[in-house]
Amino acid sequence: EFYDGLFIIAKSTGQSFDDTAAAAKEFSRQGLSLEETLKRTNAALTLTRISGLDAAKSVSTLTAAVNSFNKEALTQEDVVNRIANVDAKFAVSAGDLANALSVAGSAAQGAGVSLNEFLALITSVKQTTGQTGNVIANAFKGIFVRTRRNDTLDELERIGIAARDSAGNTLPMVQILKNLANVQGNLTDTQKSYIEDLTAGTYRINQLKAALGDVSKANGIFANS
Repeated sequence: EFYDGLFIIAKSTGQSFDDTAAAAKEFSRQGLSLEETLKRTNAALTLTRISGLDAAKSVSTLTAAVNSFNKEALTQEDVVNRIANVDAKFAVSAGDLANALSVAGSAAQGAGVSLNEFLALITSVKQTTGQTGNVIANAFKGIFVRTRRNDTLDELERIGIAARDSAGNTLPMVQILKNLANVQGNLTDTQKSYIEDLTAGTYRINQLKAALGDVSKANGIFANS
């Protein structure tokens, strides 16, 4: 039954039987049932087909995504479907999105960013800057960390940008970005430069500016993707 299942997956995804078996071997090491191993192998090989990643990278990417966004109770099929849908409708590749998940998925979850929001951020900045998913994800990983520091939150609130709720808890990262984007027009050039350096640092400002220019738009790339 296992052999037949692997053969069907290899044929349907256009991958070699050896690559399919290798992916299944990695999933079986996670203590999964035969049925679950085949389901995840099919998802991984589907990601390989649409993204160009090798089978091993697809396995690790999906495993990391499901584990990083565990609060959403996602299946590997959910992750692949969402990547494929965004890939089909926007100027971003499945490979860029998958690589971004590998780089910064856990950092995104820790900052209160959902899988959909993370994919949308990468898509939005990719279409504006043309940078790779790896570069954009590395930038956001730093932005997530810097923005959620207590001193940064204090400075944002001092300027009038909501960063915490009434109970003193840090707001989700996307909400902070939207709040910052909404008050950008009221800030002086000096204040803008200060906030950009505070939240992004010198080498991530372009990615931050690209996100702020789109994240609060009702019909922007972020909202649609």
